[in-house]
This record gives sequence, C-alpha cells and structure tokens, in this order.
Amino acid sequence: MAPPPASITLSGVFIKYSNYSIIMKILRTMAIAATLATCITAHAQEEFGRFHRGQDSLVVDFYKPLADKPIMLHYYIPEKGDVRKMPVLITFHGAERSNAPIVCWKALAKKYGIVVLAPQFVRKLYNENGYQFGNVYTTRYAEVLNPEELWAYSAIEPIFDYFVAQSGSEATEYDIQGHSAGGQFTHRFLIAKPAARVRRAVASNPGNWTWILPDGSIMGQTEMVEEGVAKPFKWPYSVAGSPFCDDYHINTFLARKFWVQLGSKDIKTSGKHVPSRGPSLIQGEHRLARGKNFYAAGKAYAEKNGLPCNWNISIVEGIGHQGRGVVFGKRWEDENGKRKYNVNHVTSTGAFYLIYGDMFNITPDDE
Repeated sequence: MAPPPASITLSGVFIKYSNYSIIMKILRTMAIAATLATCITAHAQEEFGRFHRGQDSLVVDFYKPLADKPIMLHYYIPEKGDVRKMPVLITFHGAERSNAPIVCWKALAKKYGIVVLAPQFVRKLYNENGYQFGNVYTTRYAEVLNPEELWAYSAIEPIFDYFVAQSGSEATEYDIQGHSAGGQFTHRFLIAKPAARVRRAVASNPGNWTWILPDGSIMGQTEMVEEGVAKPFKWPYSVAGSPFCDDYHINTFLARKFWVQLGSKDIKTSGKHVPSRGPSLIQGEHRLARGKNFYAAGKAYAEKNGLPCNWNISIVEGIGHQGRGVVFGKRWEDENGKRKYNVNHVTSTGAFYLIYGDMFNITPDDE
C-alpha cells in the first residue's frame, strides 16, 4: 500500500497529519464545526435529517466503497419554501477543489428555491485521474480498469438518494453543472453513467473533452506521435478502448438534454490550469475552440448515423473563465472595476437560464 500523503488542503486550509486514518476525523470535525457555527449564528433551523436550511457541509460517509477517500458534501437549502418540492442541482467544482459552486449558485438558489449539492473531491485524495477522469482507471494512462464502485462518478447517484431520503424531497431526478475541471467531470459522468437520473446538464468551459466517436478519432486523427511512438487516443480523451465505446453509452449521451457552454473570452493557451497535453491541443487551441470542435463532432456523428441528439451549444459573450459568469450569463463592474452579479439579471446563455429558465418562466435580459 502506498504511504499516505502528509498533508491535506480543505477549502483553502492547509493541514498536516501523521496518520492517514485520522483524515475522516478531520473531515468530521470540520463538518461539525461548520454546523455549530451555523446554528449559533442562525439560531434554531429546520432540520432534514443531517441537512438543514442554509449553507453547510457534511462528510459523505454513507458511500462505503470510497469511505477511505471521503468526499465533503457542501450544500445550500433555501431558508424559505417547501424543500420537498424544490428542484435539486448537483454542481461540480473546478481545479481549485473548493466550495466555489455554492458561491456561484447560492443567490439564485435562494431567490428561486433550488437545493444545491456540491461534492468536494480533495486534491490529496483525488488527483486529476481521480477527479477529472473519474478514477475509471488506476492511472491516467488508462491501462488497468478500476471496479465501477470505485469510480468517482459512482458516488453521485448515492448522494442524490441520500439527500432525498434525509429530506423527504419528492425529486425523482436532478440537474448537473460543472465549470472548468467540473465541466470535465460533468460530461464524463454522463458518458460513464447512462442510467443516471439527470434531467439537464451543462458542461462549462472544460479544458478538454472525451470525444465519443467509436473509431477513437479527434479532429480526424486516431493517434498521435509521442517520443517517436504512435499512440491511439483513449480515455479520458476518447471513448475508444473504454467500457463506454458502445451504442448504449454513446447514443444515450447524445440523447441527453446537454449544453456545451463556453465563454467567448476563454481563449488562454497556457497557464496553471490550462490543459496542455497533446490530446488536449489536438482538440483545439484553447477552451473555446475545443468546446466548439467537440460539439460539432458529436452533432455530425449523430446526423451521419441518424441518431437523436439533444445537445446545444451556448456561448457566453464577454465572459472568460469565470464560474459565476457562466452561471449568470453576464457580469457587471462597479466604479472600482470589481465584478458584480445580479439575481434579477440573467441571460439566455447562462447555466441558470439553460437549466431553469422554463421551469421558473424567466425572461432573460437578452430577449
């Protein structure tokens, strides 16, 4: 067994520990402290099992296959309204591995009555292969397949079921959205879990995509040369050679109510969190180009094979790689140049409107 990491970062807090077994205690302590702080400041709150109204977090200790790699579940339940009737959104963080999705969605969720669940996959326990690539394989080289119960994707349906059981929610399906690395998780989750009870899904500004063409091709290429060796594309850049390279997985994904959402200014070609491995570069010069190419390839494959395709593409004008920007669909700046967002102003390209516009009968700013 590999030695445990010597430190962990949770929500921006750097913690050292000498015994891997106490990580669960650390997570539980943080969740309990957060709950106590919330109760002290907000007095008595209506409780729903381990959940209560407002913002808080708890440890996902109920999904046993990943008990040794515990996930922290951040959540927000509006202070008013019938929780049983509220839609449920599960949203995924980017490479920063924080509770940022709650920050992005909270104001809109409060106004319209939406439960937001945001699982946090701590970097020390879930590296790029473990989170963005779903832990489908033991390494990012996609050579040895993990048991399905160990995939990160396999924790999502149990999280939804747990909330429903605890809260008495009448929801039978949920929506998902993820930005950046969370956008990678979002669309790969849909590929890997065709039976997931997802109503609508938005993948916002991923750095790379999993192309669904069975021949493994990306932009007309089926392989790339690295260090003089031709290597075929495979997971996580292609479904080729994976358990998902069949009609059931591919056709179900195409039939999903799914949006490729891109910021018109998300055009950086380098940087800390800009994927720059060969397969990513072949998909396009930057995130904007990669998303457009992925969408076009999927639509073309569906049309060529006479398959139903419910994909759409949404370009958020004036937005780069900003989480709240893609949720609202626009941003403002105050007199000091600080970004501002307004729950009364959303556009038809924002993730909130794409998922909930018709449900709440919203007229966007750009109509």
